[in-house]
Amino acid sequence: MITFLSSISGLWTQSERLWNPGVVADQTKEIFEGLREKLEEQPSTADTKTVDRLFESVIKRTTPETIKHSALIMIIFESLTLYAAYLMWNLRKLGFYLYMSGIAVAFFGPLFLIGGWMGIVTAIAGIFFSSIMCIIYAFNLKYLQ
Repeated sequence: MITFLSSISGLWTQSERLWNPGVVADQTKEIFEGLREKLEEQPSTADTKTVDRLFESVIKRTTPETIKHSALIMIIFESLTLYAAYLMWNLRKLGFYLYMSGIAVAFFGPLFLIGGWMGIVTAIAGIFFSSIMCIIYAFNLKYLQ
């Protein structure tokens, strides 16, 4: 049930991102610039300099075009996981494998289509909770046909 709700919510959110990529890009830049300002208030160390370069890279790559690419990738991911959840609800083992393929799309899509730190951040954000759910589903794989 969690996957159903998550996928439907994700489809709605990604659709909004696809319709308003400029607004989302500006909001994302503001968030990362705020985080970077808080980081600059901390004593400077090698770690803070590395994170500052990461934030700078993400801010530079946050454009309406990258937001569109990210939204399209995540719409594919959410659609695959929604259908996979439906199949698993009906005790079909194919649903589990489709779910794993959705996770692969959410991970590799941003790495190849967006690239850089922005691609890495998007990929990790896209698969974090889904990976946990995949492990839970794997424990119940023996009950699927």
